[in-house]
Amino acid sequence: MINMKYCIIVRDNGNSKQIQDFLISKIKHEYSDINPDYVIAIGGDGTIIKAGHKYPNSLIFGIHTGHLGHYANYSVEDIDVVVDNINNNTYNIQDLDLLSAEFVTESGNIVNDFALNEVTIVSPLRTLILDVYIDNDFLERYRGTGFCISTPSGSTAYNKSLHGSVIDNRLKSMQLTEIAGINSTAYKTLGSPIVLSHERRIKLDVAEGFEVPEDLFITVDHISYSLKDLKSLYIFYNNKTLKMAYNKPENFINRISRSFLISKK
Repeated sequence: MINMKYCIIVRDNGNSKQIQDFLISKIKHEYSDINPDYVIAIGGDGTIIKAGHKYPNSLIFGIHTGHLGHYANYSVEDIDVVVDNINNNTYNIQDLDLLSAEFVTESGNIVNDFALNEVTIVSPLRTLILDVYIDNDFLERYRGTGFCISTPSGSTAYNKSLHGSVIDNRLKSMQLTEIAGINSTAYKTLGSPIVLSHERRIKLDVAEGFEVPEDLFITVDHISYSLKDLKSLYIFYNNKTLKMAYNKPENFINRISRSFLISKK
């Protein structure tokens, strides 16, 4: 057996730590948090997303504890299956699409990051005024609280609470959803989510002549940025994917049903 490295990221509760101890006692590979081949994320979707950002090149095994996780492919009852999959190399791999986010400031600084769920730009206290471009085509001058730009897998997260569409993660697309857009006889926005091909490129420019609100912040999944001199935000498909392990495939409709609807069983 080829010796691989693995590590475990745990949500801070007793049940997850007990699972961690059990896995360490059973998995035959070397435990290391330096460039691990496998990362086992024990907790909820937030734990898995944090694991993906910390170890973007590793294969992630998600074990949900407590409430059912949308990303996790294993439950607490599957602990022995996880051990067998890792020890005997019998897992399957699911590739999850990522978005790239590029922030450009007035001073010319560039910040790059990636998102599994979504990128948001938000100004909760003052109206945000943005010029929206799709590729190089002007769409609208937007006034409102902000935008959420989500991946297909992230469409069930914050995007869904904004009444965005739930997107089949087999579709290579991204979704631009308004957050409290202002619509009146004076100002108009599209007013509905727009689903775009993965080949598109979104650009959000701070409208010329308007200051960046002091309370403006940008989130990339769980990571928050405060950029007082933001000029432009670009969102486009990342050329890499996040690799998630699973034992048996779960039907997309079943995953949506168990995550959001009352079981019929």
